[in-house]
Amino acid sequence: MVRAMSRLFFAGTLLALGACGAEEGPGNQRFLTLEYVTEGVLAPSCGNAQCHSSFRNEGGYAFDTVSAAKRSLEPIVNPDDPDASLLMIVLTRAINRMPYDQPLPAPDIAYLRRWIAAGAEGLDLP
Repeated sequence: MVRAMSRLFFAGTLLALGACGAEEGPGNQRFLTLEYVTEGVLAPSCGNAQCHSSFRNEGGYAFDTVSAAKRSLEPIVNPDDPDASLLMIVLTRAINRMPYDQPLPAPDIAYLRRWIAAGAEGLDLP
């Protein structure tokens, strides 16, 4: 229930921001940040208590806080080839796609790809 409400809040936020014009929407460069990625996409979908939370840390990944997401994302993001990033692979593969219970919506995946291609702001990448 909480996850569904978080997704609805994020979707509403995206719609509201999109209504403000091209300069204010999540497609704008200033919204391509680790904070927005974590709080808007990863925490509500992946960072729940059963999976990739700081408490559970499933597979060594946590996405419920910005600092945990930063540590988890740095080794699995490749701005030179976003689709080769492990993050994108696990979110888009046909078998065992993450999150298992409900795959991310296509706009969220496209947003993550855009963030990675723009340099994955907020990560300390080589």
